[in-house]
Amino acid sequence: MLARHIMSSPATTIDQATGTDECLLVISRSGFSVLPVIDEQKHLVGIVSEGDLLRSRFQDLSQNDQPASGGDSVADVMTKPVIAMTADAEINAVASAMLRSGLRAVPIVHEGDVIGIVTRQDLIGVLALDPDRIVDEVRHRLDLYGGPDLWAVEFADGTLTISGVSEDDPQRGVVIALASSVPGVDEIRLQP
Repeated sequence: MLARHIMSSPATTIDQATGTDECLLVISRSGFSVLPVIDEQKHLVGIVSEGDLLRSRFQDLSQNDQPASGGDSVADVMTKPVIAMTADAEINAVASAMLRSGLRAVPIVHEGDVIGIVTRQDLIGVLALDPDRIVDEVRHRLDLYGGPDLWAVEFADGTLTISGVSEDDPQRGVVIALASSVPGVDEIRLQP
C-alpha cells in the first residue's frame, strides 16, 4: 500500500514566519499533533509538533514558574531538517522513517510542495483493517462498475483474489484499478 492511499490531503500547513501563539491555535483546531512548515514559496522547510511548542513555552519553567510568552516564530521552534516522502512511498517505508526519527507524522511532498501527511494514527488505521470490510468494499466497487456478483472476491494476508477475470478480459485493467484503490490490498491475483 502506498502513502497516497492513507495520507490526509490536503495537509494543514503553517508558514515559518507565523507566531507560536497562532500556531497553537491552528494545531488545536486542526486535530493534528504536527504541522508541516512551509516557506514563502510554499516549500517544506520543517515540521512543528505539540512537543516543539510545549518545549518552547515550558523549558525554563523550573526557574520562574510561568510559561514563556509566545513571542517566537514557528521557524524558531520547528524540527529541521524534516523527513518527507512522496505519495508513491510504501507505507512500510513511511512507518520505518517515523520509528527511526521519533516523528508522529511524515509530510508527503511533490516537487517540494506538501500535498498530504501520514500520521501514526493513519498507520494504525491500516493495521486495524478488517478483512471482511476490505472484501465488502472491493465487492461494492466492482458491483457498481460491472453489476452485482460478476466477480468473486476473497482476501487473505494482504492478497486479494478476484475470480472471473480472464487474461483477455477488456475490463481487466478497470477491475485491477478499482480493487487496488481499497486500503489494505497489497497484492491482487486474478483467476479466470
